[in-house]
Amino acid sequence: MAVSEARETVRLTFSDVDACLRLSDEAGWNQTADDWRLFIRHGKTIGMKSDDGTLVASAAALPYDRFGFVSMVLVTAAWRRRGLATKLVDLCVEELKARGLTPVLDATPAGALVYRQQGFVGLFELDRWQRDAASDNPAAKDVTSAGTDKLDLLCALDREANGADRTFLLGDFLTRPASRAFLGSGRSGFIIARSGRRAMQIGPLVAASSAEAMRLLASALAAIRSAVFIDVPSVWKDVADWLVSRGFTRQRSFTRMAHGHSTPFGRPDRLFAVAGPEFG
Repeated sequence: MAVSEARETVRLTFSDVDACLRLSDEAGWNQTADDWRLFIRHGKTIGMKSDDGTLVASAAALPYDRFGFVSMVLVTAAWRRRGLATKLVDLCVEELKARGLTPVLDATPAGALVYRQQGFVGLFELDRWQRDAASDNPAAKDVTSAGTDKLDLLCALDREANGADRTFLLGDFLTRPASRAFLGSGRSGFIIARSGRRAMQIGPLVAASSAEAMRLLASALAAIRSAVFIDVPSVWKDVADWLVSRGFTRQRSFTRMAHGHSTPFGRPDRLFAVAGPEFG
């Protein structure tokens, strides 16, 4: 009997957060304990454990409305190539479909090849940009700080761009101690930056134009002194050029994919950076 068939899946709880972090740290990912707790609280987070109780694989189904995200598909090195990830993804797809939601995920190039075999279709490409710590970043003058008092407005803008209500996600981001959020002067765009395990993560970034997106980016970067990651749809070549001019380099690419669905949700023309490949 294959090892993957012998492993029973278990639903992960807050007591598993440290073990979850060991998995994402092993992979060099940027997720924090707060991120894992969000998946456990608002989604269905599952895993497989070895006979001694060690967590060896994980995945999460995070429901929004209209669609949900399949995330945190991780297998520790010694247990790879045994079918564990495929089984966990299938279970997450089943979970979201049972809720009447379209499963969506952001895949690496290698992952995309596998996910296509599981029924996922490419929607658009993303690039992760990164920069080491920097100090000289002038802020835009027509951008203001935003807090939880602006949550309703930020969620309305996010809902238009992404095509789903993600109030619980943005609300969680805004209440984290190191998070910063900014709102454009026309109240048509916003940006959120939050702490990650390896770098500050910028996103989501929603704007009415690339010019507004770059003003919001300038203000967010002015408030950050540490390393930064940001995941930008590849269509925004002018934003990519702007990032390069400020010392960013492309780290990796992703493909936004949906299960049996070929059209992006929401308004892609307003989405300039996603919340991350784990949240969409």
